[in-house]
Amino acid sequence: MSSKRTQSEAGDAGRKKKKQVRVWVDGCFDMAHFGHANAIRQAKEMGDYLIVGVHSDAEITKNKGPPVYSEEERYKMVRAIKWVDQVVEDAPYVTTLETLEEYDCDFCVHGDDITTTADGTDTYYLVKANGKYK
Repeated sequence: MSSKRTQSEAGDAGRKKKKQVRVWVDGCFDMAHFGHANAIRQAKEMGDYLIVGVHSDAEITKNKGPPVYSEEERYKMVRAIKWVDQVVEDAPYVTTLETLEEYDCDFCVHGDDITTTADGTDTYYLVKANGKYK
């Protein structure tokens, strides 16, 4: 018996679908500007499908102070950015592994700006500790 694959078997192997890389990025996106859009563009380049979590007014007020735009306005602004595949409203301020799992994301990304909760905790400490942060 030959160990060579037939042309049909080789064709089947070549047609196997590559797993879609799903990326999570989140933020307040208040006063949305070019920097926000550029960060989203860069996040999209890291995968095939980009999910953008947008924090609620209550979470932003608790951790940073009151936002200028309402959460509904911010959800609409982020949805309008062409690289966004999906918006998650009321995303948790601290990114958790459970959130990434719920949306089947391979990892999350964030810029080099420091993001902390009101008490100074890194909002990405959970995903960083588990190798799911870029």
